Amino acid sequence: MTEARRLVVIGDSLAFTDDTGPQLPTHPSLYPNLVRDLLANATRQPWRVQVLARAGADVRDVWRWLAKERHTQFELIADADAVIVAIGSFDVAPFGVPGVLDAIVPYVRPAALRRRVRGALRAIHPIVARRSFGPATPMGEFTRLFDLILRQVRGLTKGAPGVVLGPTLHRSRYYGGTDGRHPGREARLRAQFEIAERHGFATVACWPLIEPHAEHLNVDGIHWPAGAHAAVAGALAAPLIEQLEGRRPSPPWYDSP
Repeated sequence: MTEARRLVVIGDSLAFTDDTGPQLPTHPSLYPNLVRDLLANATRQPWRVQVLARAGADVRDVWRWLAKERHTQFELIADADAVIVAIGSFDVAPFGVPGVLDAIVPYVRPAALRRRVRGALRAIHPIVARRSFGPATPMGEFTRLFDLILRQVRGLTKGAPGVVLGPTLHRSRYYGGTDGRHPGREARLRAQFEIAERHGFATVACWPLIEPHAEHLNVDGIHWPAGAHAAVAGALAAPLIEQLEGRRPSPPWYDSP
């Protein structure tokens, strides 16, 4: 029996949530599974997909996974046959409550106080976000870590075919309103894609694929219906197939001297 080739998706909750809520990893309409199917059809080989994702994940989280967790490095990422890097949507979201405050909430005691603190932070977040003048992750920190992430992926996979998915927008009151505001988003998108192209990764702009489905987003104003997942999957699969077939160069394993 032919061993299945491996697609690895590095992302956030967009990789496992649709317009009705979080789904099981095998849900057929999620974009990672749709990309897997498209690769299998194009290559006429079996593929399996492994998703590394957490709700609200940002570049700090992903760099910690890739730099510190041995399982992630050598059992998940290393020797993948294709990689999708779909991180950045929560980095470019409007700044609300600092992440460090969210991080300490689980340590607040007693439980009743912890619940009150968590509720207060959730109530404050949209108020701060509505008045925000910048993204959640500062530009300098984002570009530094995104550059490291792609360099690490290249090295661990020995230059496997790869594609970067740009950030989505939102219609969420939690992030300051239903107008999709993302201060500095265009500059951030340009910087992200410049880094991706410098490392040899193909790029896919996300929001143009999602906007036709914006009226059918999850009630949270963020997550996509099945049609949007399908559109994203098709756009991501195309450059991966070109790389797998040798019609487009894959990211280099290491930098030329």
